[in-house]
Amino acid sequence: MGKTAITAVESKPKFYYGYFIVALSFIAMFATLGIRGTFGTYVTPWEETFSVNRLWISVVSFTSLFVYGISIAIAGRLADKIGPRKVLTYSMALMSCCLLGSYFATNIWHIVILYGLIGSVGFGFASNITVSVAIVRWFKEKKGLMISIVVLGMAAGPMVYTPLNILLIEKMGWKWLFVMYGGIYAILLIPLFFLFFRDQPGHNSVIEKNKTIQNENIKGKSIFSIFRYPITWVICITYFVCGFTDVGLVYTHMVPLGEGRGYSRILVGNAMMVYGIANIVGTIIVGYITDKFNNKTLLCILFSIRVIALLLLLFINHPLVLFSFALLYGFTDIATIAPFTMLCSKLFGINRMGSAFGMVSFFHQFGAAFGSLIPGLLFSLSLDYISTLWLCIILLFASAIIIRNIQTMRILD
Repeated sequence: MGKTAITAVESKPKFYYGYFIVALSFIAMFATLGIRGTFGTYVTPWEETFSVNRLWISVVSFTSLFVYGISIAIAGRLADKIGPRKVLTYSMALMSCCLLGSYFATNIWHIVILYGLIGSVGFGFASNITVSVAIVRWFKEKKGLMISIVVLGMAAGPMVYTPLNILLIEKMGWKWLFVMYGGIYAILLIPLFFLFFRDQPGHNSVIEKNKTIQNENIKGKSIFSIFRYPITWVICITYFVCGFTDVGLVYTHMVPLGEGRGYSRILVGNAMMVYGIANIVGTIIVGYITDKFNNKTLLCILFSIRVIALLLLLFINHPLVLFSFALLYGFTDIATIAPFTMLCSKLFGINRMGSAFGMVSFFHQFGAAFGSLIPGLLFSLSLDYISTLWLCIILLFASAIIIRNIQTMRILD
């Protein structure tokens, strides 16, 4: 039986289906972050539609990111147990409901429910955690590179959607924009993932047998046992800071920050496009060297680059600095995922990676939730983002020092 399974896995056709899984995973990231990663483009339209201030919109973002974080942890567990295909299909259905239902919203609380709850469960189910489970099963080598290629979708989504959203919101309004996206997701993406995504190599009988073995391994020890080890808390804290300073700060507040400095929405949209391009370049470069370089050193360097970019944004008010910030900060954004993923795979093992990294990634989204709420609160008190920028600089500098000095060892078999 074991020999048959090995033969089924190792006998590859001329075109290895794993590369199609990479392409589908890229599409999942592109579609998800295209909506979630462009939250800043909805801020002022929602303020105008529902007659609310910036703090209320930050509450929507906080709720969304908090639910997103919980959903990631659940999705990681589900991906280990029922497979990424079903989780991704559910995610597309939930996002479609969120987008189509938003057309009928007449109060900001409707957005909290539709976008903050329903949609955010969909965002979490289609996270990099879910697709990473499939990638590590399909590829024995170059896992870091394949994961980086997949998460390029997380950079490409906001890069394409941000200027597109800005343009189409002006032309048709945000409600009809959501209807258009919701229809596309329902008609195209749900069938695409249901019919063509595969959880791992092999025939159906082999896959089901492997799932049974994996589920037995998962039942052996509670996933919460990882929190008995100090190194887990170090990873969680630094990932919290990572989320606070990328998804929380940039994807929620960079568009209104630029508007507050007198830059046009078109200029800010172009800067975010540059941010996305830099994100792609950084993710490719870091993903390539992740398999060959010390992951702790990589993360330390990436956090240090963020500090430099924030200092530029803090002390110089000029459109060119906005683009310089976009280049530097964008280079570091999603590039952190590959070294964090590989670091966690070494600590927790492949069979539990979805569950364990999902739990750890909750802290990233928990940080992102506060990274969207606290700047909104500070802005409502001071009408600027200076205190927020200083806070992010301090957190990143401390995290760079901490993560550079941790000691790694396998804590789960």
